[in-house]
Amino acid sequence: MSNYYDPWMHGVHLFFSRLVQFVMLSVLLGLAAWATLLHLAYAASLSAVAQFTWSMWTTGSDLAWRVMLGQSLLIGALLTAWLFTWLLGRSRLRRGERHHRGARVLDAQD
Repeated sequence: MSNYYDPWMHGVHLFFSRLVQFVMLSVLLGLAAWATLLHLAYAASLSAVAQFTWSMWTTGSDLAWRVMLGQSLLIGALLTAWLFTWLLGRSRLRRGERHHRGARVLDAQD
């Protein structure tokens, strides 16, 4: 392994790792919203939710259930987008703050 630092490869690696994080967190939050919906509306247990979701996905059941699952996944994607935007806003420098990043000092007033 060489000591050569490739900024383009680093940027590509960051982009794809954030993309994978976004997709995985969207699916996780969407399935959590789906399980919460089924638990609150139908008092289903977690194992019943998993069995129903798997049978719905494999057999191609009613369109209404698939639409509800899709909406739950969309809710998860929107929550993830909001979370990423909120974290990006919090990570920016506030007026008057200084901190070190690598070999240089960043200042919010520059």
